[in-house]
Amino acid sequence: MRLMPASGSFTTGARELAKRCSIENKVDPSFQKIQERFLRDHGELPVDLLRFIQGEARWDLRLTAWLLWLATHGSKFWKQYIQSLPKEHEMTCLLNYSPEEQPQLQWLASEAAAQHTWAQDSHTSIFSSQTGLLRSLQLANTLQDTLWAMSLVRSRTFSEAVQSTDLALMVPTADLANHSFQQNSVYALRATQGTFELKSCQPIKEGQAVCISYGADKTNAELMRDYGFFVPGNPNDRLDLAVSSWQQHAPVVAKPAQLLFKALNGSPAPLTEEQRPRLLAGPFLKAVGLAGKVQANKLLIAGLSRKETSAACAEDADLSRKLAAVLSLPVCKSASVVDGSRTTSSFWPPKSFTDSGEPALRTTLTSRERAQQRQAVDMLQKHCKSLQAWGTGPESDDSFADSSAGTPRQRQALRARTDHNCLIQAAHSVLETYKQSMNQNVVLSRS
Repeated sequence: MRLMPASGSFTTGARELAKRCSIENKVDPSFQKIQERFLRDHGELPVDLLRFIQGEARWDLRLTAWLLWLATHGSKFWKQYIQSLPKEHEMTCLLNYSPEEQPQLQWLASEAAAQHTWAQDSHTSIFSSQTGLLRSLQLANTLQDTLWAMSLVRSRTFSEAVQSTDLALMVPTADLANHSFQQNSVYALRATQGTFELKSCQPIKEGQAVCISYGADKTNAELMRDYGFFVPGNPNDRLDLAVSSWQQHAPVVAKPAQLLFKALNGSPAPLTEEQRPRLLAGPFLKAVGLAGKVQANKLLIAGLSRKETSAACAEDADLSRKLAAVLSLPVCKSASVVDGSRTTSSFWPPKSFTDSGEPALRTTLTSRERAQQRQAVDMLQKHCKSLQAWGTGPESDDSFADSSAGTPRQRQALRARTDHNCLIQAAHSVLETYKQSMNQNVVLSRS
């Protein structure tokens, strides 16, 4: 393994790789020695294990078998590395949550149940020392052994394509690099040289964490599933406002949710396409101080460039949630109007084209459109309230989010659902801003 550019040494903490001194463009010989130790310490693998690793099973299952083998049969190097890894009770990937712990995740409870069930089935059929396909290797005496290895494989592997083949790698020390959407480093596998490189893409100050990107478009649900953490104000998060989705998850989270939904919306049946509320892009974006293309997921803060908007959101989680909330809402250039059995569309009138070649959006409302938009806002705000009603709200959760009480998984579930509730609240707030603006704007008469 090679980490470059590097000079001096790195310090490691709780899943962090931090620079201890200034960075220069040269290779540290100590990391070249690690590469030599890799080759020396692998040794021979049992035939059954080798056959499984080279077989057709999923990549994460094959790496799980390999890691479980190293945990008990690895050399001194691997044992020292494994001893530095977190224990199963400290892991917070969704598959680690037991059936008793899953309801604490609220909006992620269904996915956690599916992940845990899959892991449990894999343990029984493959890794268990009593019943698994690889039982002759005595890899996992308990389900917790398998969950430990699975979650580490999920959270600490690198993926890289080499000659059209996707590879999954476990690289000690480099796997301590954290995630950031504004990463300061990148990684690469140099197959011809037999090295793994971690490179800085900007100056890194002494004591600053070395961060790579685990995926520029990762949502918090995906980060919790695969890594066990979330990003406050994740710009990729979206609220699922589909009625059928709420009904699907409600039984896992809280049984009264369906009853609450029926009380708030009149019927538990999914809304038809004509009944779904729509917000008119022009007046809505103007009211909340944004511009850009909602359908293309490209929004700007009024008066700022795209780069300036991204920088502002990176520094302000609340601002990032505001943009994510707007992108979650059904915003379009025209809104369907249900009139008895007929459905008509209120399209924008012809306007002069902008420099980008697109017609300018009308930002005023007719009296009929204002009534329609108020109805849409009321319905969407009720939807937001039904999402929040599944569990504790942001105010009650926030008072416990920094508490040291409970297990690591309980604390992480609490923080994750608090952040998600803040996104719901952000959606409710922008809707309220739009509603208030309609009370202040001059209304045009319909011709």
